[in-house]
Amino acid sequence: MVYSTCFRYEIPAGSGTSDEGVRRNRATAPTLGHMTPTRISGPITWLAVFLAVAQVLAPIVPFSGLGASPNESTTDLLITPAGWTFSIWSLIYLLSIVFAVAVAWKGATGTGSPRRLLIDLEVAFAGAAVWILMSAAEWTWATPIVLTVMTVALLDAARIAAGPADASVSRWLRVLTRVLVGVYAAWATAAVFQNWAAAIGADLADPRSLGWQLAVLVTCAVVGLAVTAAVGSVLVAYPLTLIWAFVGIIATAQGVTTAVVGVAVGTIVALVVTTTAVTVLRRRASAPTPAAAR
Repeated sequence: MVYSTCFRYEIPAGSGTSDEGVRRNRATAPTLGHMTPTRISGPITWLAVFLAVAQVLAPIVPFSGLGASPNESTTDLLITPAGWTFSIWSLIYLLSIVFAVAVAWKGATGTGSPRRLLIDLEVAFAGAAVWILMSAAEWTWATPIVLTVMTVALLDAARIAAGPADASVSRWLRVLTRVLVGVYAAWATAAVFQNWAAAIGADLADPRSLGWQLAVLVTCAVVGLAVTAAVGSVLVAYPLTLIWAFVGIIATAQGVTTAVVGVAVGTIVALVVTTTAVTVLRRRASAPTPAAAR
C-alpha cells in the first residue's frame, strides 16, 4: 500500500543523535511503501478446513434419501439457469478445500486483512452446508435468508481480496484466494436472487409470470455490474462466473421468452465492457508517469 501523503518526521528533543536515539526514532517513524505482513494460526485456520469439508459432505444428506434434493425443493422459473451451470459447485468445493489447507499451512491469505477474509469465507462455508440441510427439509424461506448472509460475507471478502495484497506470501496463494473469492462471491450473487425468486414463486407469485421475474433478473444484473465495477479489474473470476450464470439462464429461456434472453445477453455484454474498462483504467492509474520513469 503506497501513501501519497508525505510524512515529516522530526527527531524528538532530547533524543540526541546517538545510534540508540536514531534506532528508537526509526522504530516509531511511519513505514511507507509496504504492508506489514499479518499471520494467522491456531483454531481459526483448522475451523476453515473443517467447514470447507463440511460443505462438501452436506449434499450427502439429500442424495442419500434423507430429504429433498436441491432441484426438488426449488421452484422452476423462467429465469432459472440450466442444470449444468450448477456444476460450478464442484470447482467451488475444490478451491475451498485447497484454500483452507493452504491457509492452515502458510498462516496467510495473501491479503491485507487475512483474519477477516478467513472469517468471511468460514461464514460462506458454514452457510453452504446449512443451506443444503434447509433445502433438504424444504424450508422455502430459510434458504434465501442463509444465502443472503453468505452473499454479504462473500462480497466483504471480495472487497478485501481486491485490496492491497500481502507481497510476503507466494504468488500462487494470492491468486488462489482471488480466484476462490471471485467465483464464490459471483455465484452467491446470482444464487441469492434466484433463491428469493424461487421462494416468491412458490408462495406469493405465479412462477410463469414474466414481469416480476424480469425485475428480479434486472436487479441481479445491476448488483453484479456494480460489484464488477468495484472489484472486477482484480477479481476477474467474478464477472466470468456471472457470465456463466447468465449463459445458463439463456439456455433455459431460449425459445420460451425473448425478454429474459435479451436481458441476459445485454448483461453479459455489459459485464465484458465494464470489466475491460475498469481493467484499462486500473492499469493506466498504476503506470508510472513520464517524470517518474525518468
